[in-house]
Amino acid sequence: MTKKLLGAVISIALLGSASMSLADPYAGVPRTFLFNPSLNVCFKDTAEFKKDGPYTIGFSNAGLGDSWRVVMLHSMEKAAAEHKDKIKHLLITDAGHDDAKQVSDIQDLISQGVDLLIVSANTEQAVDPAVSRAMEQGIPVVMVDRRVASDNFVTFVTASDAMMGRLFAQWIVEKLHGKGNIVILGGQAGSSPNELRVTAAKQVLDQYPDIKILDTVYSDWSPVKGKQVMQAVISKYGKDINAVLSTHGLQTPGSIEAFVEAGFKEGQIPPHTTSDVNGPLQMALKYKVPMLEVGYPPAMGGTSIEVALKVLAGAKVPCTYEINAQIATTDGDETPSIRPDVHIKDMVMPNAPADMLVTGGMGADYNPSTYKVDYPQ
Repeated sequence: MTKKLLGAVISIALLGSASMSLADPYAGVPRTFLFNPSLNVCFKDTAEFKKDGPYTIGFSNAGLGDSWRVVMLHSMEKAAAEHKDKIKHLLITDAGHDDAKQVSDIQDLISQGVDLLIVSANTEQAVDPAVSRAMEQGIPVVMVDRRVASDNFVTFVTASDAMMGRLFAQWIVEKLHGKGNIVILGGQAGSSPNELRVTAAKQVLDQYPDIKILDTVYSDWSPVKGKQVMQAVISKYGKDINAVLSTHGLQTPGSIEAFVEAGFKEGQIPPHTTSDVNGPLQMALKYKVPMLEVGYPPAMGGTSIEVALKVLAGAKVPCTYEINAQIATTDGDETPSIRPDVHIKDMVMPNAPADMLVTGGMGADYNPSTYKVDYPQ
């Protein structure tokens, strides 16, 4: 298989089929749509927001605190550049992961007369009133990556946090044969991706009385802090830790480093979960760590632009607009319920930087440190 960035964005409106081998990325309709047992899927009628372009779109970003969020922003800028005929301005603010700053940013974008707001909320609760006020003023809001607590928005562009959490938990349960001790290594406390994934994971874990959560710790999506908190956990529990449920790949390298420095040899480090980031995949192969990767592609930034244009055209959109997530495991670590689309050995970029996003969808020549695009500012 030729190495390439995975994570092509496929909306539920795009139907396609192909003969695929295990080494091929999944490129069909999102499984969360196909496997949804409900006959009625929520759609929003956006006729009230229909207007002629070109449009001024505002993006209130929670912040750029990690590599995932940088790629998401670049994906959005790229999509805006591809739609210069429809977009007059894309106004971008950065809250620096400060709730009060993001509330102020949203108010400022509204005052500039935006036709639509895209918001990636720093935390669910604090930003909710500002988003609700925008909707009350007739400005449609598209959430991306991080939502607010209420449903006061048009649609939420995401990959399924619930699916991720359940897959992570079920894989760990089956790797441990239903009995063992796990640590939950979270991201940012209070952010919707972390809270939703942990909630969904616990729905699975609670069904297995012989699975015990030893501790839940938070990394703020940082490998450095992930290492620090896991060092403390390993010091306390040592080899009683049978698995680590990491809610994203940003912090996973820190956890594995903590085990290595604590004296765990190749093949002794407990199973880990991860998402999107190249480094954990490299380390899984180097240290023989059983690993499950479920993607949460930052390409959803570009998708949010596409969805925004649908809303302003008055097209119906799903209440939750989900994109594909790849599933990958290390060789031999698939379980009865969790079957990979691709093996980690085929997904990893051996010579690429550890913080490379393998699900970025930006093309093989993409370099986040030098990327520039002429989007309508």
